[in-house]
Amino acid sequence: RGQRLDRVDTQLTVEPTIIAGAIATAGAAAWWVSGSEEREKKAKYSEWEARERENQLERESLAYIEPKEQWTEEKLKPYNGDDETGPILLAVKGDVFNVWKGRNFYGKGAEYNIMAGRDATRFLAKNRLEEETEEERCKELNIAERASVEAWYWTIKNKYEIVGKLAGYDPKTTEM
Repeated sequence: RGQRLDRVDTQLTVEPTIIAGAIATAGAAAWWVSGSEEREKKAKYSEWEARERENQLERESLAYIEPKEQWTEEKLKPYNGDDETGPILLAVKGDVFNVWKGRNFYGKGAEYNIMAGRDATRFLAKNRLEEETEEERCKELNIAERASVEAWYWTIKNKYEIVGKLAGYDPKTTEM
């Protein structure tokens, strides 16, 4: 009890650069942790993209058809979209296209399936999705219908691969 404790004052001096470094390190650590969710999403998206590329290549190989110099309307019929993975062919203005990439338009049960596996020129010219009567089929296309099929032709040509020519097509029936 008789001892006296002397109090010693100590002072810790820290360089300002050390304090700044510690704050920067803490900030970087917080930034890194907060971005981990974003990095995880990017990694998952990259994996999904790779799988999607593989699936696309597989679909493309299943829908591939060897181009031919000429196709008859009879030879187009089997490619009417009934096969859920195979090629879908249609002819427009004498060119035959593989429209498999538009399976959602031309495949079985789709809105434009009536055009698959055949010459779709008159459907596109008339903007119709019903069969023509024999009398209608005998009539020449008017200028508006020829313009319509021309516009459709270029739309289809810019989207799908040409795999040949349609035998017996007369270009005079659609020329402007």
